[in-house]
Amino acid sequence: MTFGDIFRIIIAFILPPLSVATQVGLSGAFWLNLIFWLLSLGALGLPLMGIMWPVAVIHVIYICVTRK
Repeated sequence: MTFGDIFRIIIAFILPPLSVATQVGLSGAFWLNLIFWLLSLGALGLPLMGIMWPVAVIHVIYICVTRK
């Protein structure tokens, strides 16, 4: 695990889609994480914050650990 991975994991708690974008670019993983994150904010009209925010963070950690 590099310093960049640790930095991405720290950023994951603030802005998860940014962490995924720095790891894999604007690929499918980024868009999936963006949907998770928007659902956590209630931006799509669904107040799922308690459920979806941890999902977005876990997804970022998974992406950072498994993709090089």
